[in-house]
Parts: sequence; structure tokens; C-alpha cells
Amino acid sequence: MLWVVRLLLAQSCSDDGKQLPLATFAHTSNEYFVEKATRRERWSGPQVQQPAVITEDGALRVVALDATKFLTYESDNGWNNQLLNVLCAIDMARLLNRTLIIPPFRWQRRRGQASVSVGRLLDLRSLAPLLPLLVEDEHGSVQAALAEAGALVKTIAGEGQPHRRSGKPRWNRQRWVDDFVKDDAQVLKVTCCLFWTWSIPSEELRRLHQSLRYSFALEAGARAAAESLGPGFAALHVRRGDKLHVDRAYTRMFGSMDQNYFMRLMELEGFERGASVYVATDEPSRDWFAPIREVYNLSFVENLDQKPLLDVLAAFPQPLWADVLAILEQIICIQAPNGFVGTLPSTLSGHIVNARVVKSARNDATMFTKLHELCCDPLTQADLQRGGWRDKTGVLLPGTLPCQLPEPWC
Repeated sequence: MLWVVRLLLAQSCSDDGKQLPLATFAHTSNEYFVEKATRRERWSGPQVQQPAVITEDGALRVVALDATKFLTYESDNGWNNQLLNVLCAIDMARLLNRTLIIPPFRWQRRRGQASVSVGRLLDLRSLAPLLPLLVEDEHGSVQAALAEAGALVKTIAGEGQPHRRSGKPRWNRQRWVDDFVKDDAQVLKVTCCLFWTWSIPSEELRRLHQSLRYSFALEAGARAAAESLGPGFAALHVRRGDKLHVDRAYTRMFGSMDQNYFMRLMELEGFERGASVYVATDEPSRDWFAPIREVYNLSFVENLDQKPLLDVLAAFPQPLWADVLAILEQIICIQAPNGFVGTLPSTLSGHIVNARVVKSARNDATMFTKLHELCCDPLTQADLQRGGWRDKTGVLLPGTLPCQLPEPWC
């Protein structure tokens, strides 16, 4: 696949760590075959190829495996949680001055064995100024290169959700540096899941989001699909789905976010009556939106130009189409010129909010942070209060929130 060749792997006749021409990079495996075939040598297939990183100026640099230390991690859950893992891992790798290896996006519990390199989802050049990074492909090519080089791997237990249940605080940044900055292991691998274990300071989170972009293909596809919405539209993200019916930690909170809740937030955000509003949602029934449709001119994914969407989706495994389509809708919400209302603490909404904050260049604006289900970050707390959240069961007193303010274990 061309994207693998372009973004990830190289075997170069140049010295390790040096830049190399793209043509040399792309045709290495062909040259290897020609050399073996013309000498009539026996060979069992392509050689294990050596990783290369993309530099800030768009050049390629072969990674000196014997002189480079790496950080990688295990990832799970939906794409927006895995995007949080990416941000956490960048922060953690920068603190240790290690090259980051980003694992592929896969969600085995819901999508089976389908997976895709994160290099097809994110713009790697925009991340390059932050640190050297590699994106593993679906076939484990980086891992194969490290194994071939005899790299020593040390596994660090990510505490995941159990640390929340026991009330343990998230990992300490200085302790992380003290424990691992001088570690001899060539590869440090943290088990799942970083976004429950690590905390990114607000200013660092802002810097990371300033360098976070989706791939050119995704951005272009979303823009083309949204042309039918016209030059002026607002956006609304309504998250229901598993949060409403399956995830017991969130059922009460999301189940009480009714149409009036969203309309109050839309009014407070300055959505004018009759305004054009694009709705990104996992709610299958359009009838649910009838009260909102009485006030606003709503459009959904089926109202977008379908051809650009299908052009993008066709390049991905079909089991992942739901995830890629959600990214395309997320981009449309980020680009919406007339405002956005989301379903915080949904991480899909959270990434939209943060991207819009960075896009607006408002340095005083609060960023969304992902917390324990029982805790409210400041933006979630503000939305619940402004939207007049009330428990539909009537159990909570008026004004009581379904989550508490942050504690060290949140």
C-alpha cells in the first residue's frame, strides 16, 4: 500500500539517522528483489525494513535502531479515546526524550480484527515538530524491525480503570521522569490505557492540540461533503447510543439530556431561530429531533454530498466505516462557522471543543479534559448547569449535577 511506503518504512543505503530521497525510500524493496533475482540467490520474501520518521520540513530520516530509545503503548476503546491516548503518549515520550511508536487504531470488541494505521487518520507532519514518531502499520512492520535488531522491551503496567475505583491519583509527571528517563530498555511499552492514567497540564494540552490535524484526505473529504450546507451553518453533536443504553456509568447523565437541554444550550450559544444546523449523532431516529426541528433547520449525514464521503470511506476497511464517518462529521463540526453545541463529557464533543478553542486562538478559553465518569471537568459542569440538567427520574434535587467536582483520582 502506497501510504505505508510513504509514511512509515525505509531501508536505505545511506547511513542510519541521515535523510534520504523519497525515491530511494520508496523503491528499496524493489531494488532488494532485483539484486537477489539477478544473482539467482534464494530468498524468502522482502527483507525486514528499517523505520523512518517524517521530519518537520517533510523529509525522511532513517531511525538508527541501535541508538534510539522508544516509547509505545497498548490502545483500546473508540477512536476519540484512542486519540486521547495519542496525546498522552506524545506528552510522556517528550518528557523522556524518546521516539514515539503509535499503534494502529483497532477496536477488537466491536470491530473485530479490522485495523488501520493512525498515519492514515492524522497529519504526521503537523505532529513532527513535537517529537520524532513512527506509526505502526497493520502488519507490525516497526515491531518486526525492532525484533530483528534485538531491541529490549520493558512493559509498564498501565493502571487503567482500576486506579479510579481504588481512588489512586493519576501518575505524577516528575515521578515518571525520575523512574524512566535513564532506563536502559530500548522500548518502554505501557499497557492500556493512558487516558485513564496520565494527566496533561492545560497549557501543554493546548500546545498539543495546536499541532493536531486530521489527514489531508479526511479534511478534504469533510469539506467537500459539507458544501451542501452552505457558507453559514452551526453544528450540534448529540451523543446517545451506548451511553444511553449500555454504559451504566453514563446512563443517568446522558439519558436526562433531552431536547430541551440541547435547545437551551443552542440558544445560549447564539443559535438564531431558523438557523441552519448540522447534527452529528448516533441517535438513529430522526423523530427524536422533532422538537428541535421546529426551531432550527436541521441537516444530518444523509443530507451531505455522499460521493466525497464514500470516496474517503472506500480507502478503509468496512468494519471501521462507522469510526471514519464519525471523524468526518467531527471535522464538519470543527469547521462550522456559526457555533457548536456538544454532548460533554463525550470525548467526540470534547475534541471538537478543543479544536475550536485552538482555531479561535483564544488563549484564555478553557480546554475540555477527560475525567472519571463520576467527575465533572469545568466545561462539562458548565454545560450541565447552563442546560438546566435534571435527572428524569426526579431523584436528584433541582440543580444537583450527576457528577462531582474533580478529585485527585478523577
